Amino acid sequence: MTCLIRKIEPSDIAQLIEIEKSATQAFSSIPELAWLVESPVLSAQDHLQLISSAYAFVAINQKNQATGFLYAERQALDLYIIELDVSAAFQKQGIGRQLIEYVIATAQGEGCDAVTLTTFHDVIWNRPFYEKLGFEKINALEMPLYLEHKLEHEVAYGFSRNSRCAMRLALN
Repeated sequence: MTCLIRKIEPSDIAQLIEIEKSATQAFSSIPELAWLVESPVLSAQDHLQLISSAYAFVAINQKNQATGFLYAERQALDLYIIELDVSAAFQKQGIGRQLIEYVIATAQGEGCDAVTLTTFHDVIWNRPFYEKLGFEKINALEMPLYLEHKLEHEVAYGFSRNSRCAMRLALN
């Protein structure tokens, strides 16, 4: 499915909250991550903050429905993906890939050296998905400080450190 990707507007927030809630349902089939289904999602205030301070993109289908969204932030010469969610009803249709490709093009247009992210190491729609798009796992010796901090924050949130990894797509 091909979607229009545009900047997120405040009027999109209610749909984005529903998309994130829907996307977390996929974790219900993974016992050690099932707790995410009941975890809080980004609040309307969080979305407003990200819309004003980050790169904020939404995928819209032909029926003008929001189907997925992505937030990213500049970290020196990297563009770090904060969050990517696709509604459960629209998963496995290429929407996540389109959002990633859009943010890669944005990063290239802004002269970034890389696009980075943190994700689950062993969840099929995480690390393996990003590897298919050209991302590579970053080893501990090459880990930028900001990514170490992101991973530490995720551990404090409740994730096992061994379940998480940082990835990078070099643009140069």
